[in-house]
Amino acid sequence: MLYQKRMSTGLIHKTGLKVIGLSCGATLSLQVQAVQIDNGNAITGTVSNRIETLNASSPVESWSVMDRGLLQIFDGAVTQSVSVRGNARGVSDVQINNGTVNGGLELTHGRATIVNGTINNPTGRALQVSTLMNGGSPLSSSASLQDSSVSGMGIGAIVSPLGQLSLNHSSVTAVAGAGNDGEAIRLAGSALQMTNGSYARGESVGLHIIGDTSGPGSPPIDSSTEVVLDHSTLEGLSGPAIRIVDGSRADIVVQNGSNLLSGNGTLLDVRENSTVGFTVGNSVLTGDLIADGSSTLDVTLQNNAQLTGNLVNTHSVAINSSANWTMVADAELNSLSLGGGSVTLGSAGQFHTLSLGELSGTGLFNMQVNLLGGTGDLLNVEGEANGRFLLDVENTGQEPDSPEITPLQVVHTEGGDALFEVVGGSIDLGVYSYQLERQGDDWFIVGSGKTISPSTQAALGLFSVGPTVWYGELATLRSRLGEIRTSGAGGGWIRGYGSQYNVTADAGFGYKQRQRGLSLGFDVPVPVRDGQLLVGVLAGHSESDLSLSRGTAGKVGSGYIGAYGTWLRDDGYYLDGLVKVNRFRNQADVAMTNGVKAKGSYDNIAYGGSLEFGKHIVLSQDVFIEPYAQWSTVVVKGDRYTLDNGLSAQNDHTLSMLGKAGATLGRNLELADGGLLQPYLRAAVVHEFSRSGNTVKVNDAAFDNSLFGTRAELGAGVSAALSKNLQLHAHFDYMKGEHIEQPWGVNVGLRYGF
Repeated sequence: MLYQKRMSTGLIHKTGLKVIGLSCGATLSLQVQAVQIDNGNAITGTVSNRIETLNASSPVESWSVMDRGLLQIFDGAVTQSVSVRGNARGVSDVQINNGTVNGGLELTHGRATIVNGTINNPTGRALQVSTLMNGGSPLSSSASLQDSSVSGMGIGAIVSPLGQLSLNHSSVTAVAGAGNDGEAIRLAGSALQMTNGSYARGESVGLHIIGDTSGPGSPPIDSSTEVVLDHSTLEGLSGPAIRIVDGSRADIVVQNGSNLLSGNGTLLDVRENSTVGFTVGNSVLTGDLIADGSSTLDVTLQNNAQLTGNLVNTHSVAINSSANWTMVADAELNSLSLGGGSVTLGSAGQFHTLSLGELSGTGLFNMQVNLLGGTGDLLNVEGEANGRFLLDVENTGQEPDSPEITPLQVVHTEGGDALFEVVGGSIDLGVYSYQLERQGDDWFIVGSGKTISPSTQAALGLFSVGPTVWYGELATLRSRLGEIRTSGAGGGWIRGYGSQYNVTADAGFGYKQRQRGLSLGFDVPVPVRDGQLLVGVLAGHSESDLSLSRGTAGKVGSGYIGAYGTWLRDDGYYLDGLVKVNRFRNQADVAMTNGVKAKGSYDNIAYGGSLEFGKHIVLSQDVFIEPYAQWSTVVVKGDRYTLDNGLSAQNDHTLSMLGKAGATLGRNLELADGGLLQPYLRAAVVHEFSRSGNTVKVNDAAFDNSLFGTRAELGAGVSAALSKNLQLHAHFDYMKGEHIEQPWGVNVGLRYGF
């Protein structure tokens, strides 16, 4: 069909025409919904300055949206490629809600709003967000995706200068092909925001940032790239997570549980005179941040961010608000500032040197040393260091070659007002805690001024506590023996008790022991020619808590059984005897000087006996006095155990030989209902005779763990016989000596006689 220079209006449909010819200046204007080939398949539809809505029943076709038009792809609609182009009069739009575009979506001064949508292009880029140059003025585009996916070949999504791409719980992926190695997203002077579990994964690179993309003859667009990852992920399967080239300027924020994943170990690769600000907050990253010699990379870690990897050719590094950088090799930085952040230099057995051009602020350096080999991490500031810094040197129970160590340098500076201190004030290395000493502008760990470490204190405390546990349990029985001598009748009894001991051993450390327990027993009278004899058995359990310095603690659980007897002659003389066997469960919970915990435990047994000889003397009808002498011996079997920080401790045994001489003064008061009330006071002088044989070896250092010395003991109590068979009792003790004090001890109980 041939149209000449004239106007005609009509419909061309199923005519079988294959060619339309125009001559003599004729023009053809088609206002159509679609151009179709003769088999009826759609080629393209056009939306211009109007709204077109598609649904699942709409034909599958390509669409062109222009001149402020709006294409809506709703309710299961599927299209081929879609091109959205605005002009100087305004932006054109596409809206996708539960729709699919197969063949790619291109925006040129266009706007896309996509919810639960899918954009695929198996032969090229899937989403292109382009800028339209209107003379010298750029007209940008934007795409917003929620619960949607984009997948392409070569490049998943590309955003030109001033464009914006927003992903909310959405994904962008790309495989290699179409002349590109597989970039999930490419940005050029544009903005990317990824939130709410979004991810972008490229076969090569997760995010590729390039420079100005204006074509020949077009004025350059001076814009920087802005990237925010919020609880989202960028991944390069074979290359870096992010690559920046072509003199780009970019600010990147990775926050709130976001992640960067890399196939080559590099999270950020900055090249070709590019300038990048990289900020990480509240996220954990593992990998390297690298810039070449022509580029500028400024790194900020903040808000509990954790980075493990190398920092290469950075311009500046700031670590703030509880963030941490863990080094994996020696590192050199131009400038490091700490604002409440930390640097971990080494790991177990791996020592590193951190070299800095300058250091400022306030923060923490986590370090490790090996005094056995005289090596360790080193902070080397080649310029000025200003501020205040803590060194958290790893504490250990393992021993250096000698307590008199050669000073080990851990910090070097070339001046400044910086002050360095160690966490906790000292460093636990085996038996002793060592000090940090300043020598000029350098700082060393030195052997002078060393003290016993908390681990050593715990070991010595557990080995020395056995006798005080044993004697604390014995106090209840002494009161019981006094009762049965008075009554002459047997029966069953139960007593609860508690006490506190403050101990300072010859080894030069101290601890508090708080004990609580319960004893019960049963005794019967045995006929004898002179006086009265009662014999019985007892059993019980106690728990003792040890409190040492800096939060170090111990616990001793004790179970025991024993037998006892008391013989009171008619002339008032008496003899009490006891044998008792214990099984101890010992646990150490060590808080090393830097606050790190260490634990250890072991079991052992103890056995001992006590004899007391005295006389019951009646001073008047209701007043009596009992002078007495007592001898007790306890042997606590030794053991060897190792804390999980490497410190080991052992002893053969702990021996206590205690002599006591004193008197009890009491009064018997008859009650109106026929009962009897017996208050009493007690005083004694006590001496610990065991001075040798209580040696404890901690690692290879020997300590005297004895409590040798003299003590004074005071007590008061009351016994109330409420009936012929029922009796109540309460007793309080105080004791003070050279190495030990008992500020209080109390036991209460009842007896039922028969």
